[in-house]
Amino acid sequence: MQILMSDLVTEEHVQDFRMFLYQLWHGDNKYILNNDLLLAFEDFCKQNDKPELLEKDSRIYRLLKRTPELIIAEEVAILIHRYKMMRYKFYKISIHGEDVHEISTRELLTFRNRHVNPDLKDSNGSLRVDFLPFYDYSPSIKDVKSIGRGIEYLNKYMSSSLFQNPEKWNQRLFEFLKIHSLDEQQLLINPNAIANYDELIRNLETLTGELENHDAESSHETVLRDMRNYGFEPGWGDTVGRIKDTMRVLHDLFLSPDSQILEKFMARIPMVSKIVIISPHGWFGQENVLGRPDTGGQVVYILDQVRYLERTLAERIRSYGLTTTPKILIVTRQIPDNQGTTCHLRLEKIHHTENSFILRVPFTDDNGNVVPQWISRFKLWPYIERFAQNAKREILSELKGKPDLVIGNYSDGNLVATLLAEELDAIQCNIAHALEKNKYLFSDLYWFNFEKEYHFAIQHVVDLIAMNMADFIITSTFQEIAGTDDTIGQYESYQFFTMPGLMQVENGINLFHPKFNVIPPGVDENIFFPYTETDYRLHNQSEYLEKLVFSDANESIVGHLDNPEKIPIFTMARLDHNKNITGLVESFGKSPELQQRCNLIVIAGKVNPGESDDAEEIREIQRMYELIKQYNLDGKIRWLGIHLPKEDTGEVYRIIADHQGVFVQPGRFEGFGLTVLEAMVSGLPMFSTHFGGPSEIVIHGESGYLINPTVPELISEPILAFLAKFDEDPGFWKQISDAGIRRVQEHFTWKLYNEKLLNPDRALRLLAIFRFQHRKRN
Repeated sequence: MQILMSDLVTEEHVQDFRMFLYQLWHGDNKYILNNDLLLAFEDFCKQNDKPELLEKDSRIYRLLKRTPELIIAEEVAILIHRYKMMRYKFYKISIHGEDVHEISTRELLTFRNRHVNPDLKDSNGSLRVDFLPFYDYSPSIKDVKSIGRGIEYLNKYMSSSLFQNPEKWNQRLFEFLKIHSLDEQQLLINPNAIANYDELIRNLETLTGELENHDAESSHETVLRDMRNYGFEPGWGDTVGRIKDTMRVLHDLFLSPDSQILEKFMARIPMVSKIVIISPHGWFGQENVLGRPDTGGQVVYILDQVRYLERTLAERIRSYGLTTTPKILIVTRQIPDNQGTTCHLRLEKIHHTENSFILRVPFTDDNGNVVPQWISRFKLWPYIERFAQNAKREILSELKGKPDLVIGNYSDGNLVATLLAEELDAIQCNIAHALEKNKYLFSDLYWFNFEKEYHFAIQHVVDLIAMNMADFIITSTFQEIAGTDDTIGQYESYQFFTMPGLMQVENGINLFHPKFNVIPPGVDENIFFPYTETDYRLHNQSEYLEKLVFSDANESIVGHLDNPEKIPIFTMARLDHNKNITGLVESFGKSPELQQRCNLIVIAGKVNPGESDDAEEIREIQRMYELIKQYNLDGKIRWLGIHLPKEDTGEVYRIIADHQGVFVQPGRFEGFGLTVLEAMVSGLPMFSTHFGGPSEIVIHGESGYLINPTVPELISEPILAFLAKFDEDPGFWKQISDAGIRRVQEHFTWKLYNEKLLNPDRALRLLAIFRFQHRKRN
C-alpha cells in the first residue's frame, strides 16, 4: 500500500528525513539497530545545526525512537516501525525518489533474507511458520496492560462466558467435582453416593446446617463419618469451620457465580502434590558448582524455589485436611566425570526440605552408552529426546505415579517438559530465564555463522515449540514478554523473524494469550539480608572474607589494592560475553576520575585460561588480562577467580556495603538478574543494565540506577554522578541503599512467588475440563 512521506513525519521535515536516509545510504552500516540509528541521527542534527529535530515532540525523533531496525537495501530503506508495544508497521522508502510503501511481514522477511544473501530472491525452499491459527478458539487479551496477568484475565473471562448459561455451568462444575482426585485419592464428593447436581445442593445445605452444631476449631476427622454419610470425601478443610466455609463458597458458586467466588473456591481445593522441575544443562548441585560454565542464577533460582514451594504446598495440603506429603523432583543431567561435585549422584536430597530431591539422569549416545563429561548447553540437543524418555521412567518410579505439574527451565528444560507433559498428561509450565535469541545479536539472521559453536538453528525452533505448547509461561518481568515503550521484549522478538535458507517465522507466538503470567522470584532472606542486621552476621566469617576480598594473595586472585580505603565498585558474574564484565573493566580503565575515587573488585570465573574448557570464558579471561595491562590497573583492581558458597556471597555483599561501595551489573542483556536482588537487599546501591529484567527491579534514581552498558563512558558517568551527590550529601548513599532494600522486601519474595505460581495451575485445570482453554492436544 502506497502512502505519503508526510504520513511518517511532518511536511516541513520530509526533506530532513530524506537527507538523513541518504546519509545512511552512503555509510558502511546497512543494517542499523535502534541505538546506532539514534546516535547517527544525533550526529546528523549536529552537523546540520538542527537541534529542534531532537526534541521529544519531533515526529522524526519519535519515529526513529520507535524504529528497532532499519535496513538499507539497494535503492530503498526498509523501516520497521513499532508504533505501539508489540504492534508493527513496515515501510519501504525510496532513497532517491518519493515512493513510500507499507509492506507485509512476509515482504519484510524477504528483504532481511536478501540483505544476508542477495541470491535468496524469495522464501522458496524455506519452512514458513505461522502459529497464530492455533489460537483461534482460545481467549485473547485485548489490553496490553493486562498481558502477564493471565490468571486474572481467565477468571474474568470465565465470569463473562461460563456463567451466561447457569445450567450448563452447574453441570460442568459438578462433573469436575466428581472426577477430582489427588494422589489417586478421591476428593470432595463420592460420585457413587451423589448422583446429580440437585442431590449435591441438597446434601451441601443439609450438612452445613448440621455442622453448625460442632465447634469450628474441631478437627475434620471428628465429622468425617457425617460427611461420608452425605457423600462427601476429604479435601474440604482441616477444621469444621474451614469445611463449612468451603462448602458455602461452593454453594454460592453454584447459585450466584462470579469470578471472585470462583477464584476463592479454586484456592480452597487441593490441586498439586507432585511437581517435577526440569533443568538438564550445566552442573546442577548444591555445592561447588556455581561459577562453572552454564551454571549460575538458574541453579540458585530453582533450589530456592523448591524450598519455599515445598513449604507452601505442605501448608496448603494440611489446610485441606489431607495427610498427603508433597514431593518435588528437580530432574537434571547426571555427570559421571563429576570433578569434585555431587553431579554423579543419582538422587540427592535438597537441603532444608522434607521430601524434595535432585534426580539425575545421564545422557546416552545412539548406542546407549553413558556420556561421562560435561557438555555445553549449546551442544546437548542430540541427547535431549532420549534424556526425556529415560527421565520419564525415573520420574514415575520415584513419584509412584504421574506428576501434577511439570516446570521446564531454559530452552532444553522446556523441550523436555513439553515431551513429558504430553506423555504424562500433566500441566506444563515454562520458564525461559533467558532466550538466547535476544542475548546473541543476529543469532537468527546470521544463524549459519553461529552454527558450529552455538547451534541456534535447533535452539530457536525448540523455543518456538515449547512456548506454544506450554499451558502457562512464567516470566520474571512484564518487559520479558512485551518489552517497554522503547525496547522489544524477549518473547516479542519471536513474533516474526527469519533464518535465511532455513525458515521464515511470520507469527511465532501469541503474546496476547493468557498463558503468560509475570511472577518475579525472590531471594533467600536467611542468606541475603541488609548489612545493618549485625546480629545475624557471623563476624569470624566476615573477618576472613574481608581479607579475602581486599588483601589476601593466592593463585586464584589477580591484583592488589594500593589504597584499600577507596570506595569499592563490586561486580560478580560468570565470565562470558553477555555478562560483560570486561566491559566494566574497560569503563573503569578509561576513567581516570573513577580510578582516583574507587577500586574495582571483580569475582568472576577463573583467572587461568588453561583451567577452563569453555571457549567463551577463555576469550573473556584473556581479555581481562589485556585490559588490566592496557590501562595500567595494577593497584586499582582485584579479580578473584573463586566460587563462593551462597552464605559467603551474602556476607561479601554486606562487607562491600560496610565500605559504602556500589554494585554494578553491566550485562549486555539480563533476563531478570538475581544478583541485582541479592545486592540490593544487602544494602548496595545498584547500577544495572537497562536491557532486560533489571528495568523492572530498579526504579531509576530512587532505588538504584539503570545504565547503558554498550559504551564504556555510559557505565562510568552514572557512577561518577552518584559519587558527586554523595560528596554533597553524606546521607545520599544510605538513602539509595535503604530504598533498594525496601524495594526487594516489598515486591520480590518467595512467598509472593509461590502464591502466584500455584494459581495458574488451578485456573488452567478448570479451563481444561470446561474446554474453554486452547488445548495443545486438539
